[in-house]
This record gives sequence, C-alpha cells and structure tokens, in this order.
Amino acid sequence: MTRRTIIYLHSIELSQASWVICEDEEVERTVLRGHLSDLLSADKLNETIVVVPAVDVLLTDLPLPKLNRQRLLQALPFALEEQLIDDVHELHFAVADYQPEGTLPTAIVARKKMDEWIALLKQYEIVPAELCSAVFLLPLIEKSWSATVLPDAATVRQNTWQGFSGEHANLSVLIDLAVQTALVKPECIHVYNTFSTPLHLQSDSILLNEIHLSELDWLETLPAWVNSATSINLLQGAYQPKRKSSESRKIWAYALYATLACVFLSFFSQIISFFILHHESKKIEAGINRIYKNNFPQASSVVSPRERMQAKLSELEEKTNKNYFLIFLAKAGSQLSKTNTVQLKSMDFRDDVLTLELTANTFNDLDNLTRALMSQGLKVKQQGAAEAGQQVKASLLIERGVS
Repeated sequence: MTRRTIIYLHSIELSQASWVICEDEEVERTVLRGHLSDLLSADKLNETIVVVPAVDVLLTDLPLPKLNRQRLLQALPFALEEQLIDDVHELHFAVADYQPEGTLPTAIVARKKMDEWIALLKQYEIVPAELCSAVFLLPLIEKSWSATVLPDAATVRQNTWQGFSGEHANLSVLIDLAVQTALVKPECIHVYNTFSTPLHLQSDSILLNEIHLSELDWLETLPAWVNSATSINLLQGAYQPKRKSSESRKIWAYALYATLACVFLSFFSQIISFFILHHESKKIEAGINRIYKNNFPQASSVVSPRERMQAKLSELEEKTNKNYFLIFLAKAGSQLSKTNTVQLKSMDFRDDVLTLELTANTFNDLDNLTRALMSQGLKVKQQGAAEAGQQVKASLLIERGVS
C-alpha cells in the first residue's frame, strides 16, 4: 500500500493550494484552499504528486522516429518550432511513451513557469515525485470527454493525452471549437460542476451530462482519478528529480566504504595482534631459556623446562624441610621477638637439637615461652633453671615434636 500526498496548485495564488492525503485510493485527510506552510512534515515524506494549472501547459502529439530519451528531448523542440509562438529555448518539453499509432504525446510549458513551481515547492521543502497538468486529474471515460469546473478555471480532458483549459464562462465555446476539430467526436461530455448553480451548457450534437458536487467532494475524488500511467510527468530532462536516487547511491556508497573499512581494520588489527603476541612469545621464551641455563649450566639444550624446574623446586623444598636448625630457629625467633622479658644469651645446634641459653625476669616468663614453643609442635625441655640475682637462668632443649 502506497501513501500519497496529492497537491493541487490553484492558478490565482500558487501558495494557496488544496491537498489530499491518501493510502492508495482511501482518503485519510483533505485540506481545501490551505497554505503550503500548513502541510505537515510527515505528509511531505509520502509519494507526492503536484498538479499545476492546465492553462499553463500545452498538450499535443506528433509523429516522430523512435529515438533514445536523451536524443528525443534534444530533437523535440526543433520538430515543434514552427508550431509554437515562443522561442523553443524558453520552453520545457516532457513526453510520454510512443503510442501504437507512432505518435508521441508531448507536454509543453514555459521554463519560467517550471522554475516558479520548483522554487515554490523548494521553499516549503516539498519534493514531488510527479508534476503534471490538471488535465490528467480528470477521469478517462470510454467514448466520452470529462470536464471540471472550479472557481479558478474549467478543464477538459478529451482522451488519454489531450485536453485544454480556460475560463468557465467560455466553456461552451471552447467545447464547440474542440468538437469541431476533433478527429474522434465524443458521444457525451461529463461535466463535474462545483458551482451551486447550473452552467446551462448547450450542444446540438453532443450529450452534456452535468454532475453537481462540492469542491471538497471533488477533492476527495482525486485519489481515484490520478493515474501516473496515463499522465505526462513534467519532471524530465533538467527538471528530473535527483534527490532520492542520488541519496540512495550515497547511502550505498557510505555502506560500502564502512564495510571495507571494517574489513580492513579487522584484518589489520589481526596482523598487529599477531606481531605483538609473536614478540611477547619470543621474550618469554628467551626468559625461560635464561632461567633454565642458570639452573642447569651443564645442559646443552632446553628440554622440558617446566618439568625440570618443578622437579628442582620440589627437591629444594624437601631439603629445606629436613634442615631442622632453620625450622627451630624460625619458630623460636618468632616467639622471642614477641616478649621482652626473656633474653637469648647463646645457642647451640647439634644432633638435631637446638639448645638456647636464656635469662628471664621470672619463672613464669620462662614457662610461657616454653608453652608457646610447644604449641608450634616442638618438643621443649627446660634444664638447669636457677635464680641468678634478680633473674632466672635456664637452658631450653628444642627437638622435633612427635608427629
């Protein structure tokens, strides 16, 4: 489903427009003769069709050899030059597709008008997908013409690609002239009259079917009548919209650049990480070799460094545990450092027995030290405890405790 904004520019005051917001042919909202500044920003994002006054657009067709689009638009002005009053360089030409009979439907409008419409729409940030004559608002009815009479103009559609416009007061005259020159005369002309009074149109040979409806009702019929396949979009050549296509290309280009940048950065970061890790690995390997050589100077090569170093550490740990002197000294020193009432005078270690010659202030101080050492799993024996003046002298014999 396509959301569309159809804008009808009135010929009297261009900035005063009527518009309808629809989804396919379902009307959602209409504004009759509002100001373009009142068009909601959200409605500008829809597919926008702008309808310009038919009086400013000449519709014709002519036989032309089939050319590509670019060459066709270049040759068309000169093919029509003799039929036009204005200088072809001041005119803009837009075309539909070639018809089965070999003719090419063409819309002609002054460049000044095109510039005026484009500038007006740009002023209100409206980007149309299609710009077409009000002739193409009218419905196509088999073997009939259709016409709309609005306060600012009367517009007639003769067939798929032809039509004209003029003042509604002259509509009868305009229809008579058109019927006289038409190759295929209509059986009926359906006139949609938005005035409250009848037009009193008369024709001796053509049936006139006048249909009364309000201007608002007419506005609500537009979604059903507008058909891009049977209208000429004036946005061709120099006026062809480039915004959407160019922005899409830019978005895809940015996406491509971003993807390439991500791939490059990912690849580059992997290379950097590899060299950093390789360098650190070499440093660690060199450190391992240095430690290995220091501990095994006789080795000619580094073989199972982790296992050999672990075995050596276990061996050293085992030797340390068998050196009872260091164990006894560490435990006794720890307890002596905690009290200032017991002083070490000398020590001796032989046959796995550590002998400490001590002086203490009281027997209790000596007993407290003995109990503290025993609590650490040592076998402690006091020997030769005696008073010496105001102090107590004694020897402590320290051995391994019973495990």
